[in-house]
Amino acid sequence: MVCYNKYMKTKILGSVLTVLAILLSVIPLNMSVSAAELSDAKIDRIVSNCDTIRDLLVNLQHTDSRTRVYLGRHYETIISKFITPLNVRLVENNMSTTAFIDNQNSYVATRQNFTIDYIEYQKSLEELVAMDCKTEPTKFYDKLEIVRTKRKIVADDVAKLSKLGTEQTSLVKALEAKL
Repeated sequence: MVCYNKYMKTKILGSVLTVLAILLSVIPLNMSVSAAELSDAKIDRIVSNCDTIRDLLVNLQHTDSRTRVYLGRHYETIISKFITPLNVRLVENNMSTTAFIDNQNSYVATRQNFTIDYIEYQKSLEELVAMDCKTEPTKFYDKLEIVRTKRKIVADDVAKLSKLGTEQTSLVKALEAKL
Protein backbone atom coordinates (compact mmCIF):
# COMPACT_ATOMS: atom_id res chain seq x y z
CA MET A 1 0.00 0.00 0.00
CA VAL A 2 2.83 2.41 0.84
CA CYS A 3 4.53 1.69 -2.48
CA TYR A 4 1.25 2.22 -4.31
CA ASN A 5 0.71 5.59 -2.57
CA LYS A 6 4.26 6.69 -3.43
CA TYR A 7 3.70 5.54 -7.02
CA MET A 8 0.41 7.48 -7.23
CA LYS A 9 1.98 10.61 -5.73
CA THR A 10 4.83 10.40 -8.23
CA LYS A 11 2.46 9.75 -11.13
CA ILE A 12 0.13 12.60 -10.14
CA LEU A 13 3.01 15.02 -9.61
CA GLY A 14 4.53 14.04 -12.95
CA SER A 15 1.19 14.56 -14.72
CA VAL A 16 0.63 17.93 -13.09
CA LEU A 17 4.14 19.12 -13.94
CA THR A 18 3.76 18.00 -17.56
CA VAL A 19 0.43 19.78 -17.92
CA LEU A 20 1.79 22.94 -16.32
CA ALA A 21 4.91 22.92 -18.50
CA ILE A 22 2.82 22.68 -21.65
CA LEU A 23 0.33 25.31 -20.49
CA LEU A 24 3.10 27.67 -19.48
CA SER A 25 4.77 27.33 -22.86
CA VAL A 26 1.53 28.18 -24.65
CA ILE A 27 0.05 30.83 -22.37
CA PRO A 28 2.05 33.72 -20.95
CA LEU A 29 2.93 33.67 -17.27
CA ASN A 30 2.76 37.39 -16.62
CA MET A 31 -0.16 37.60 -14.18
CA SER A 32 -0.48 41.36 -14.68
CA VAL A 33 -1.39 40.93 -18.34
CA SER A 34 -5.13 41.12 -18.85
CA ALA A 35 -6.83 39.65 -21.88
CA ALA A 36 -7.26 43.15 -23.27
CA GLU A 37 -3.46 43.53 -23.31
CA LEU A 38 -2.75 40.19 -25.00
CA SER A 39 -0.76 40.53 -28.19
CA ASP A 40 -2.14 39.17 -31.43
CA ALA A 41 0.63 36.56 -31.44
CA LYS A 42 -0.40 35.28 -28.02
CA ILE A 43 -4.05 35.20 -29.02
CA ASP A 44 -3.08 33.29 -32.16
CA ARG A 45 -1.14 30.79 -30.03
CA ILE A 46 -4.16 30.26 -27.79
CA VAL A 47 -6.45 29.78 -30.80
CA SER A 48 -4.07 27.47 -32.67
CA ASN A 49 -3.37 25.34 -29.59
CA CYS A 50 -6.92 25.41 -28.24
CA ASP A 51 -7.60 21.68 -28.56
CA THR A 52 -4.31 20.79 -26.89
CA ILE A 53 -4.90 23.31 -24.11
CA ARG A 54 -8.38 21.97 -23.45
CA ASP A 55 -7.13 18.36 -23.42
CA LEU A 56 -4.44 19.33 -20.94
CA LEU A 57 -6.94 21.16 -18.77
CA VAL A 58 -9.21 18.10 -18.75
CA ASN A 59 -6.23 15.96 -17.69
CA LEU A 60 -5.38 18.51 -15.01
CA GLN A 61 -9.00 18.45 -13.87
CA HIS A 62 -8.94 14.66 -13.49
CA THR A 63 -5.55 14.67 -11.77
CA ASP A 64 -6.61 17.41 -9.37
CA SER A 65 -9.82 15.52 -8.60
CA ARG A 66 -7.87 12.37 -7.68
CA THR A 67 -5.44 14.44 -5.64
CA ARG A 68 -8.30 16.14 -3.81
CA VAL A 69 -9.82 12.77 -2.90
CA TYR A 70 -6.44 11.52 -1.69
CA LEU A 71 -5.74 14.66 0.33
CA GLY A 72 -9.29 14.78 1.69
CA ARG A 73 -8.95 11.24 3.02
CA HIS A 74 -5.49 12.01 4.36
CA TYR A 75 -6.70 15.10 6.23
CA GLU A 76 -9.73 13.27 7.57
CA THR A 77 -7.51 10.46 8.86
CA ILE A 78 -5.20 12.92 10.59
CA ILE A 79 -8.04 14.70 12.36
CA SER A 80 -10.12 11.62 13.22
CA LYS A 81 -7.36 9.15 14.05
CA PHE A 82 -4.67 11.35 15.58
CA ILE A 83 -5.50 14.92 16.56
CA THR A 84 -8.99 14.48 18.04
CA PRO A 85 -8.35 11.21 19.92
CA LEU A 86 -5.16 12.66 21.42
CA ASN A 87 -6.96 15.79 22.57
CA VAL A 88 -9.78 13.73 24.09
CA ARG A 89 -7.24 11.61 25.95
CA LEU A 90 -5.38 14.69 27.17
CA VAL A 91 -8.62 16.21 28.47
CA GLU A 92 -9.56 12.94 30.19
CA ASN A 93 -6.17 12.94 31.93
CA ASN A 94 -6.27 16.66 32.79
CA MET A 95 -3.23 17.28 30.59
CA SER A 96 -4.86 19.36 27.88
CA THR A 97 -3.21 22.56 26.77
CA THR A 98 -4.54 25.41 24.71
CA ALA A 99 -1.85 24.75 22.12
CA PHE A 100 -3.34 21.34 21.28
CA ILE A 101 -6.88 22.71 21.22
CA ASP A 102 -5.89 25.72 19.10
CA ASN A 103 -4.04 23.50 16.66
CA GLN A 104 -7.03 21.18 16.35
CA ASN A 105 -9.40 24.10 15.77
CA SER A 106 -7.07 25.60 13.17
CA TYR A 107 -6.68 22.25 11.42
CA VAL A 108 -10.43 21.69 11.25
CA ALA A 109 -11.09 25.23 10.01
CA THR A 110 -8.33 25.07 7.39
CA ARG A 111 -9.57 21.67 6.21
CA GLN A 112 -13.06 23.14 5.77
CA ASN A 113 -11.55 26.05 3.84
CA PHE A 114 -9.64 23.58 1.67
CA THR A 115 -12.87 21.80 0.80
CA ILE A 116 -14.74 25.02 -0.01
CA ASP A 117 -11.82 26.53 -1.94
CA TYR A 118 -11.33 23.34 -3.92
CA ILE A 119 -15.00 23.24 -4.92
CA GLU A 120 -14.80 26.86 -6.11
CA TYR A 121 -11.61 26.10 -8.03
CA GLN A 122 -13.10 22.97 -9.60
CA LYS A 123 -16.23 24.88 -10.72
CA SER A 124 -14.08 27.58 -12.31
CA LEU A 125 -11.93 24.95 -14.01
CA GLU A 126 -15.07 23.25 -15.37
CA GLU A 127 -16.25 26.59 -16.76
CA LEU A 128 -12.83 27.15 -18.32
CA VAL A 129 -12.82 23.72 -19.96
CA ALA A 130 -16.32 24.36 -21.33
CA MET A 131 -15.24 27.62 -22.99
CA ASP A 132 -14.36 27.74 -26.66
CA CYS A 133 -10.88 29.20 -26.73
CA LYS A 134 -10.97 29.35 -30.55
CA THR A 135 -13.83 31.82 -30.71
CA GLU A 136 -13.24 33.63 -27.40
CA PRO A 137 -9.50 33.55 -26.66
CA THR A 138 -9.50 36.72 -24.55
CA LYS A 139 -12.41 35.58 -22.37
CA PHE A 140 -10.70 32.20 -22.12
CA TYR A 141 -7.49 33.86 -20.94
CA ASP A 142 -9.36 35.98 -18.38
CA LYS A 143 -11.04 32.85 -17.00
CA LEU A 144 -7.67 31.09 -16.98
CA GLU A 145 -6.29 33.84 -14.74
CA ILE A 146 -9.23 33.37 -12.34
CA VAL A 147 -8.63 29.61 -12.28
CA ARG A 148 -4.92 30.13 -11.60
CA THR A 149 -5.76 32.39 -8.67
CA LYS A 150 -8.22 29.89 -7.20
CA ARG A 151 -5.74 27.05 -7.67
CA LYS A 152 -3.15 29.08 -5.76
CA ILE A 153 -5.64 29.51 -2.91
CA VAL A 154 -6.08 25.73 -2.76
CA ALA A 155 -2.30 25.27 -2.78
CA ASP A 156 -2.04 27.74 0.11
CA ASP A 157 -4.63 25.71 2.04
CA VAL A 158 -2.58 22.55 1.47
CA ALA A 159 0.56 24.33 2.70
CA LYS A 160 -1.29 25.55 5.83
CA LEU A 161 -2.53 22.04 6.57
CA SER A 162 0.96 20.68 6.18
CA LYS A 163 2.28 23.33 8.56
CA LEU A 164 -0.44 22.55 11.10
CA GLY A 165 0.38 18.84 10.83
CA THR A 166 4.03 19.62 11.51
CA GLU A 167 3.02 21.82 14.44
CA GLN A 168 0.95 18.95 15.87
CA THR A 169 3.97 16.68 15.64
CA SER A 170 6.08 19.28 17.46
CA LEU A 171 3.48 19.61 20.20
CA VAL A 172 3.38 15.85 20.67
CA LYS A 173 7.18 15.65 20.86
CA ALA A 174 7.26 18.45 23.42
CA LEU A 175 4.60 16.70 25.48
CA GLU A 176 6.48 13.42 25.23
CA ALA A 177 9.66 15.11 26.47
CA LYS A 178 7.76 16.42 29.53
CA LEU A 179 6.46 12.95 30.43
